[in-house]
Amino acid sequence: MDTIYYTLNTRRVKVSGGADLLTFVSAPAPAPAERGQVLDFARCRQRLETREAWKELSRTAEAVSFSDEAPEEVPAAAAVRRERRESRLDLVVSVALLLTAAAAAAAFLQLL
Repeated sequence: MDTIYYTLNTRRVKVSGGADLLTFVSAPAPAPAERGQVLDFARCRQRLETREAWKELSRTAEAVSFSDEAPEEVPAAAAVRRERRESRLDLVVSVALLLTAAAAAAAFLQLL
């Protein structure tokens, strides 16, 4: 976004007809005044969003209580037991599938 500054110091503007007949009568130049800060709205919005994000993060950090205690080992042990149970179940299913295939093959060979 480009910012364009126009400074027009006039006492009287005389307009009569078209652009060629426009007359500006200049006024004496005033003492230079202090200029205000030029705002970049995208940068202001980004700073506000960042500030809000940090505030939300600090609120969340305060709400969560951290303890120095070691994490519980019970969930890890339960996960290991579940994995063993799943492995056993996979083994049982594989053996049952092999037995079914062998029985089907034997029945087919008896027909011949």
